[in-house]
Amino acid sequence: MARRSFQSPARQRGVALLTALLVVTLATIAAVSMATRQHMDIRRTTNVFTHDQAYQLSLGAEAYALRLLGEVHQNADVDLPWEGCLSPPIPVVLEDADLTVWLEDMHCRFNINDLATEDESVHERFVQLLDAISVEAQGVTLDSDGLTRSLIDWLDPETDDPGYHSLEPPYLSGNQPMLSATELRLVRGVTDEVWQEVAPYLTALPGTEAGMNLAEAPDVLREVFGEADADTDDDEKTEFTSRYYRLAVRTELADRRFLLCSLLDVAEQRVILREQIPCGP
Repeated sequence: MARRSFQSPARQRGVALLTALLVVTLATIAAVSMATRQHMDIRRTTNVFTHDQAYQLSLGAEAYALRLLGEVHQNADVDLPWEGCLSPPIPVVLEDADLTVWLEDMHCRFNINDLATEDESVHERFVQLLDAISVEAQGVTLDSDGLTRSLIDWLDPETDDPGYHSLEPPYLSGNQPMLSATELRLVRGVTDEVWQEVAPYLTALPGTEAGMNLAEAPDVLREVFGEADADTDDDEKTEFTSRYYRLAVRTELADRRFLLCSLLDVAEQRVILREQIPCGP
């Protein structure tokens, strides 16, 4: 006759208690996981909303600056409320955000795209500019002739330096005007040190006839390009009117900081380039 196995009431209560504890543990883990996921979703949504709000506020500052500069451009009797190429920091308070705005006259720099012209005098002036920068540079020697040739080749749509193909990773030369001066960093011979020295004097503007505001430009540019302006007859000289400006916006909202850098064409009232990065040198 087979024996029957019986569990004592105490043993049964122990098994029931362990089962209950396991169920509670699993439920707690599931609840914590759901709460954590919900918290992350809330933070992600808040970040997206805050970013969008800051971006729209920055665009508002951009639109206002474009309109203000457009009025100055159209009316010769209206002057900017500051002197020089770069404005002082302009604080703006919108809603719950603190904005700081800077404006820079980009005609106070040499337009890299001017090298796309076949005018040899422009090429020679650029070599002289690099020579002058090299004299002031600290521990950096610029190959003025070599860098100028590399830039002209980079802008030429009919040439393609095979040297770029052997780089890692390989890439093609631009073969068109630059949209941003930062593209210069891709050109052969432009190291980080070289870029830091030349960047404050260079920009990339549409076309090759933007001109320079030599009255406000840095000394090194006036010394090199002022000679060409001096050769112009007084009857041919006209008062220079700046068309292209760079706008930098820093927006602080909800303990976060957002940046916007825009290149403005105030004559056409349009934005040529808009990036959510620092404007750089």
